[in-house]
Amino acid sequence: MSRQPSLQIEPFKEITFVIVTYNSAKTLTDSIESCLQTIHHHYGSRGRLVVVDNASLDSCSLIVDHYHRAYPDIFIGINSSNNLGFGKANNLAVEYFPSQVYALINPDVVFQPETILKLHGILVASRDVAIVCPKLLYPDHTVQPSVRTFPTFTYFLLRSLIGEKLQRKLYSFSYYYEHLYNFEIPCEVDWGIGAFMMVSGDYISKYGLFDERFFLYFEDVNLCLNAWRNGFRVLFDPQATAIHKYQRASTRSPFNYLRLLHTVSAFKFFTRHPELLY
Repeated sequence: MSRQPSLQIEPFKEITFVIVTYNSAKTLTDSIESCLQTIHHHYGSRGRLVVVDNASLDSCSLIVDHYHRAYPDIFIGINSSNNLGFGKANNLAVEYFPSQVYALINPDVVFQPETILKLHGILVASRDVAIVCPKLLYPDHTVQPSVRTFPTFTYFLLRSLIGEKLQRKLYSFSYYYEHLYNFEIPCEVDWGIGAFMMVSGDYISKYGLFDERFFLYFEDVNLCLNAWRNGFRVLFDPQATAIHKYQRASTRSPFNYLRLLHTVSAFKFFTRHPELLY
């Protein structure tokens, strides 16, 4: 059976992949296979995969149990009895599974092993780098604008109320790093979305990972902002790519639960960072 949250501290590893899943059975297997393939090809006993299922209502727990039985040496499954939230579930994994680096992977992301090697090399080459993010692509291989500047409250409010097209006319604000996607070398960015990021274990041991006051959304923005303020850099490597089967569920309609969560997290973020109001 997969492990429950009553855990023991595991031995140190060179790399630990972490997937937090909630009702993601349709895509979870492919993401797990990407991680396992990378471990088998390049890390062996120096790598592991931790999957936390946040009390999914679909078959995620069965998938987690299957892989735990099939790969007991490198796969750890945690079936939580309640939804811990994205940040808290990731924090649980890094608390009990110490590692040089952590690859945080959404259950709808797939990649080739070479992507991990590129990001890993960048992270360990510079001690002042806390986070490095790949270029995310939609399934049709067009670029997802996944690295961005820190938003202002004015930008967020106008975009939410009147839409992005009209917001651009009324309030000029450069949110996306569109010019970076064709670069050939890693470059600094404000932040990257939490769908896929590699984070330094040393940084986490000193400053922690996600702020658990964010149940979902904006925990990645907050993490990157804190990294910069702690004297570390956030990098983007346009030559390392991954496919993100992005659903953008929080923006499908003006009124839904995920949109509410997104708005609540935004207000929490801007309350903690009033310098970003305008």
